Amino acid sequence: MVDCICLMSAFFFLLSNILGTVLVAKNANHLTFNLQKWVDLEPSYLIDQWNQRSSSSALFQASSIFNAFAWFLFAIPVTQVAWALSRGGKRRVGVHMAIAGFALGGALAELIARLLIFGSFGAAMFVHKRFNKEHWLPDSISNGAEDLMGWKALEIVFIITEGIVVWIDAFEWISLFFVLILLYFSVGTQMDDQRKLDMWWARLGLFIGFLTFVDFAIDVLRLEDWKTFTQIAIAISFFNTVLLLPIWLIWLGFSMHTVLPQYNEEIDAWSPGIQTTTTANPTMTTTADPTTNGASGTLPRVENTA
Repeated sequence: MVDCICLMSAFFFLLSNILGTVLVAKNANHLTFNLQKWVDLEPSYLIDQWNQRSSSSALFQASSIFNAFAWFLFAIPVTQVAWALSRGGKRRVGVHMAIAGFALGGALAELIARLLIFGSFGAAMFVHKRFNKEHWLPDSISNGAEDLMGWKALEIVFIITEGIVVWIDAFEWISLFFVLILLYFSVGTQMDDQRKLDMWWARLGLFIGFLTFVDFAIDVLRLEDWKTFTQIAIAISFFNTVLLLPIWLIWLGFSMHTVLPQYNEEIDAWSPGIQTTTTANPTMTTTADPTTNGASGTLPRVENTA
């Protein structure tokens, strides 16, 4: 039995980041990033940038939407596992509430971030294609020449909007870090006879959590050296979300049935997961004491029969 939501989340993570990689490669082939021209808001450079963004807009928006789906679906099995590992709210309640809270909070933050990106990028594309950006100053000042002020204003607004989303993305990584660390703690502290999830699965999650913390730190360090740390962040994010996180989710998808309660609709009852050991149930049989010839005052003798 395989959990389809885990597989769908892994698929959307894989698809989103493959599209993101294609987008990065396409932009790299078209235009070499020039920090000085970008900071100086050189109009010809900004126009070239926006033309390239326009040609890649469909790819960028599809990647954003798939990534939002991936994080939203990711929160569902993680919340289920947290509840199951807590034994229905009886074991380490605070730890498992934190797992569910960070998973839901990270997924909600990612969903909001991607919706913001989707909406702001679409509006920016509309301004890029339809609005006047070449002639803002009066002719008495510009002497009828193009001032290209609109391109500079568009780029400034777009940078500010992206700055908001960058920190939402940073929160999403730190949330994933805490989810994976706490899952490792929960699985590792279970008794051996109660543990249904593989410790190697938990260790893989611990390694992914370490990489997500590094990614979060790099998001902060990008304020010091944007170009260098952005390249490092892209590499780590690709390795984490294209390779390791989908493997972790697929592994979880094949293990979910061992930890989740099993429900029987016919008798309206559930059991706490697949049992690893079975024991014979003793049945009680009563026989009369032969010394009393079956009189009403006989004492029952209890026998265990397999």
